[in-house]
Amino acid sequence: MNKKLITDKIIYNCKRASQFSNQYTWAEVKKLLKEENISLQDDDVLEIGFEEGWNEGDTARDDMYFVSVKRQREESDAEFEKRKIKTEELRSQTKKRRLELYLELKKEFEDN
Repeated sequence: MNKKLITDKIIYNCKRASQFSNQYTWAEVKKLLKEENISLQDDDVLEIGFEEGWNEGDTARDDMYFVSVKRQREESDAEFEKRKIKTEELRSQTKKRRLELYLELKKEFEDN
């Protein structure tokens, strides 16, 4: 089992779209990054886009423009160990459940 790459969302900001449009300008993006003390790195993924709103009964969301910066990193030793333990627990539970099913089937077909 190897360490995985984890994608962290460094920033996600959105603003409401209006009838006359409120798209992000590059000046707004630079200001937002400066306010959050984020300096873009070569491997960062910068997304600027539009998310359509929805209305379902008593819940709704308006159309939105968004800015998002994502950065990949290798998982830490603690995260890796935690994932290894969880994976081993899942394997153990799966093996136990398969044995239980096998014994149930064996009993069912031996009785006939």
